[in-house]
Amino acid sequence: MTPDRISIKDQIIWYNIWIQHEFDRLYSRQVKKYWRELFIEDLERANLTIDELKQYCIIVNPNWEGHNAQDIEPFRLMLTELGFPMKQFGVLFSCYENIESLPYPAECNTLRLIYNAHWHPILLKQNIPWQDLKMDRSLLVLMRRASESRCKLAKKILDKFDRKDLRITLGTFPKTIPDEWRELVNPYAYPLYVGDDRASNEEQHNPSHNLFYTAPFQMVVETSNETDRLSWRSIFVTEKSFKVFAWHQFPIWYAVSGLVGKIRDMGFDLFDDLIDHSYDNLIDPLARMDRVVAEAYRFSNHDTVALRQTHWSRLESNAGLVKQITKTAYSVQKTKTEKLQNELLKFLKPADCV
Repeated sequence: MTPDRISIKDQIIWYNIWIQHEFDRLYSRQVKKYWRELFIEDLERANLTIDELKQYCIIVNPNWEGHNAQDIEPFRLMLTELGFPMKQFGVLFSCYENIESLPYPAECNTLRLIYNAHWHPILLKQNIPWQDLKMDRSLLVLMRRASESRCKLAKKILDKFDRKDLRITLGTFPKTIPDEWRELVNPYAYPLYVGDDRASNEEQHNPSHNLFYTAPFQMVVETSNETDRLSWRSIFVTEKSFKVFAWHQFPIWYAVSGLVGKIRDMGFDLFDDLIDHSYDNLIDPLARMDRVVAEAYRFSNHDTVALRQTHWSRLESNAGLVKQITKTAYSVQKTKTEKLQNELLKFLKPADCV
């Protein structure tokens, strides 16, 4: 049976590099050996030999994950050692990557995660009366999956804000984290839940309450991070950054440097006249964290409920842009995919075709 990581369509082998791997091994010194063992095993299960492999093009597909070119390079070098021709190798990234500098064809589909778990159609079906929602908190911070940096961020936020002004989550799966991370949150309770916020990955996109929507301001804690050991390092925009706009909220981000600029380039109104996003230019992640918390606190001290009404048309415009991007994101992916496939296939000689 073909393993989940490999799918074959005509002359293209799609390798879903992120499925069922051991994340920590991707950053070990033995990573190339790891990929070789894994890939040979996948070929055997797909009834392919190394010689037969050369009759195909290979496209690495990070899919919903933020693997960048540096992450994929050991895999590419391993293929080279197996004798696979690099002119038949390409990558469809989900993160931002400088594809012009790469020694192989590649495309970036940076809008891909907007339709992760189909959260937006589910949201629209709820027919939420956004403008009439009663606000009961100043700031929303959602961090279901705990990490060292998120625990540090939670501590800084809890130190700064009055708890009654916050709606914050952290550590939905508390048994999976080391004790030293819990200590980073002390003296505050851990985990931090909103209602029964112990949903599965599927259910998290369709909450049975409106509690995430009743704060006018959200700190979006994105997936990529420079300090957590097992984390993406690239600019990688997930559905989190689109939800803040669909939920009609003012945004601020704790993310890798440069991500906010990319979201601004998409056409979203980031309310630069109200919120100072200069933290996005800070290279030091801890300095950026401090600046983000300080700016969130400063903005929260305004009457954000009144500001929400004053700038309602701008919030509505952002929500409309999410709807527009959702409608076109799949076709954008299809176009980029076909472009990459066609570029690779032109190097595949007719005699090589299966």
